[in-house]
Amino acid sequence: MKQALFIALATLTLGACNSPQKSADKEASLKVEGMHCDDCEASIAKGVNELAGIDSISANHMDSTAYVRFDSNKTSMKDISKAIEGRGFVVASK
Repeated sequence: MKQALFIALATLTLGACNSPQKSADKEASLKVEGMHCDDCEASIAKGVNELAGIDSISANHMDSTAYVRFDSNKTSMKDISKAIEGRGFVVASK
């Protein structure tokens, strides 16, 4: 019984490790007005990360830019812009 359980768990674990994962297929750089500090960066990241399909998001108040990688089958630039604007910032270019 223990051997059968071990084999079943090993098979499930190996299957999970070898299963293909859909990665981000789009990358974007957005000019964001209104960022002034690290808290602004964190607020943008939190808002965007609430969307499905976000692979990564980083915001930089020094150059007023947000960089995002995402799965376009799950979210869109329009959704990302809305998430940022919903936090009180202005997306200057899309």
